[in-house]
Amino acid sequence: MSGSKKIVVGVDASPAGAAALAWAVRHAGAGGTVLAASVCRMFPEVCGGEDAFHSAHRRVLREAVDELGPLEGVRIIETVVDGEPGPVLTGLAQDADTLVLGGHEYQRGDVAVVGSVVTYCVRHAPCPVVMVPTPGGEDGVGASRQRVAQEFR
Repeated sequence: MSGSKKIVVGVDASPAGAAALAWAVRHAGAGGTVLAASVCRMFPEVCGGEDAFHSAHRRVLREAVDELGPLEGVRIIETVVDGEPGPVLTGLAQDADTLVLGGHEYQRGDVAVVGSVVTYCVRHAPCPVVMVPTPGGEDGVGASRQRVAQEFR
């Protein structure tokens, strides 16, 4: 693609997935393409063809795109792909300018721990990887501990 960006973004049902998609669309710019991919670990040959898992992944993608509202000059391609998320996403990013993932902020003591998919992608992606944090700390183990702690104050 000459002159226009191609961004691959992993989208799941979490707030982090929606934030990653919104970031990708903003940064693709006019004439850019965003490949929004949801990775399903339920293989059709094992499950007997099309199933509820794939339908749920398509619904999550559609809802995330619909939440963005009107798009100006950015083309979004939605796809559900079978496999393990890390290898699938890095494979899709072979000719991409950027791979975008939502960050699930897990905490172990005072250290932020990134998930296995982000770790895999950072190590194997052929392009820069952007991890978009969850908006407002709505996701992750640390956030749920904070909510519980606040309820008991």
